[in-house]
Amino acid sequence: MGSDAPVSTLFRLRPLALADISTIAGWYEQIDDLAMFHQRMPIPLPADAIEATWRASILAPEPRTSYWFIIEEPDHHDPVGFGGLEEINYAHGHCIAPFFVARSARGKGLAVRLRAMQLDLAFDQLGLARLTSVFREDNTGSRRVNETCGLREEGRLRSAWYAGGCRVDVLIFGILSDEWREHRVGLRRSLSRDTILALGHGTAGSLSWPDTAPAE
Repeated sequence: MGSDAPVSTLFRLRPLALADISTIAGWYEQIDDLAMFHQRMPIPLPADAIEATWRASILAPEPRTSYWFIIEEPDHHDPVGFGGLEEINYAHGHCIAPFFVARSARGKGLAVRLRAMQLDLAFDQLGLARLTSVFREDNTGSRRVNETCGLREEGRLRSAWYAGGCRVDVLIFGILSDEWREHRVGLRRSLSRDTILALGHGTAGSLSWPDTAPAE
């Protein structure tokens, strides 16, 4: 007798490699997406120039000040998004955590799952105390993802982002480690298991969102 349980689509999260840079450069060619994601790159750059900016980060020795990850879709393992922990300050226990999901993979809840994974890695693996997200005020997707994951608005920089001939405010959202540990219990229960994002090849436990282990 068949099961009525929904079949989950499993996306893999793995460390970013130099071979992924050409894919990221292609995403950066979408100037509307670039204008939303990258404050310091107003115009798309060629893949060689982008690789030069990423090489030092990807090949850096420990302790690193950044970790970057790529999302692979299940069937052909094509990259469909990336995110990381950057500007890691171990003395003060702080980092910034950008994320991006390609247009082809939006609407599946990957951004929320990636944000949750970033929070787990920052607090449970690196022992940091807080995580910050910085984004344009009109980036409603980033606001929604951050609020879903328990981040709150802590400040704004007025007219600090210029793109498309307009200046918009920059919002600063943040969350502390104890706030995340309290918030993630309810988030685990609320997320559908139609889409699962797993670090490496695991499918359960703390290395996937949502996990299949009992809630805390």
